[in-house]
Amino acid sequence: MKNFFLSLKTTVWTLFGLICIFFLGSYLMPAHRDVHGSMNDQLLFQWVSETAVLHPWAASWFFLSLAGLALLTVNTVVCSVQAIRGKWSRADFLLRMAPQIVHIGFLCILLAHFLGAGWGYRLAGSLPVEMSARLPDDRVLFLNDLRPQIDSRGSLTGWAAEVVIFENGQRVAEGVLGPNEPLFYKGMGVYLKSFDLQDRPIAHLMVNRDPGAFWALFGSALFIVGATMILLLKWNRA
Repeated sequence: MKNFFLSLKTTVWTLFGLICIFFLGSYLMPAHRDVHGSMNDQLLFQWVSETAVLHPWAASWFFLSLAGLALLTVNTVVCSVQAIRGKWSRADFLLRMAPQIVHIGFLCILLAHFLGAGWGYRLAGSLPVEMSARLPDDRVLFLNDLRPQIDSRGSLTGWAAEVVIFENGQRVAEGVLGPNEPLFYKGMGVYLKSFDLQDRPIAHLMVNRDPGAFWALFGSALFIVGATMILLLKWNRA
């Protein structure tokens, strides 16, 4: 069994299997929009417990990909441990260390998704001007103003929403939301999705907190550094 997890063939075949599973998912997702429609609006664990387990065939690609990623994780950890426990020399230290940096980066990215899937939150709703909404962690979101942005010809070019975040009764952050211009505070992001100016100005907002954001950034940086080291070291030896 140990040799199975140490084998490079295990990695290659697992990756090939994941690609096939993702192709299956690309077919099942549009074919079962009622099942996957809420996937992007909910936390992953919430979608699994409330929707996916009730539709095992439509979500089969997801469970299969989860199993494949679990196998790939074990394969990565076993290979890294075995490499670290082996004999090292100064001549090949960097060449042997670079793949381990890539492995650690990959594991950090998986950890980031795991944390975000289970311990973050994703909220969406409508908030009228000069009204507030309670958020988790004893925070309050207040919409101070909402105004369209008009050019010199009178055409709508965008919109801006002034929001304030309170924490434990204290004003802790404020900013102007716009297209692709969210407001971030301690890992929480506030996004302006759309607005309505017909009767009373209303902003349609989304609040997202991802506790794995740091690990995703850290893991991505490690992955790039490790991959670059491998490329340069192999290039010099060629």
